[in-house]
Amino acid sequence: MSTDAPSDLLVRDDGAFVNVEVLERLFDEAPDVAFFIKDQEGRYLSVNQSLVERHGFSRKEEMIGKRPSDICPGAFGEVPTEQDAKVISTGRALVNHLEMQWLQPHRPCWCLTTKLPLQKGTAVIGLVGFSRDLKEEIPVEDIPGELALALEKLEKQCGEKWSPAILAKEAGMTSPRLARLLKRVFGVTSSQYISRTRIQAASRRLRESDASIAMIALDCGFSDHSAFTRAFRSTIGLAPTEYREQMKNSGG
Repeated sequence: MSTDAPSDLLVRDDGAFVNVEVLERLFDEAPDVAFFIKDQEGRYLSVNQSLVERHGFSRKEEMIGKRPSDICPGAFGEVPTEQDAKVISTGRALVNHLEMQWLQPHRPCWCLTTKLPLQKGTAVIGLVGFSRDLKEEIPVEDIPGELALALEKLEKQCGEKWSPAILAKEAGMTSPRLARLLKRVFGVTSSQYISRTRIQAASRRLRESDASIAMIALDCGFSDHSAFTRAFRSTIGLAPTEYREQMKNSGG
């Protein structure tokens, strides 16, 4: 926010003003999007109703002035707070970051999150962003047969060596065509789809088996325990051990 403008106005790079209340009203009509504006300290200045309800609140005022870490326990609050601090400190945007978020109560949802720094001159004075739910609304039968078989093989053998090029070859198509299809059908890139498949498989193993974290990491295609933990925490918001414990306690 600019100190040269009223508190309810957002200043664009070209000097024009955008009414924050109008933005809120706009995103209030998008229940599959969580919208927010935050100040230099990562505290909420503006949120839409969808984000409010995802955190189990009923009024926007319950979130204003707080950071994610003030609202969500453990890594669920720490991860987005760390993301915010990095965007604000570096001035570099986070664009289409694939991650799993949680809808109340304890319902997982895959999202693509984008956070853009708000700048006044060279200083970063906050950020604006949103998380968009990924909804796979296209019927499976509408997916080309070879692609469906390739995705099924990836799911069953996610521990093997996979890349966008290898997945495209399995599907009998070029990498650009695969990328276009996955974006249209699932809303993600080829790399994001592979990553998501591995994380889904790992989370299922964590819930349903007593296998060690290291074994699950290797079985799901991660190079080692550390790489798995980083990817899982970045995507789910919890370390694998924390996720397993939380699912055990919640009966999930």
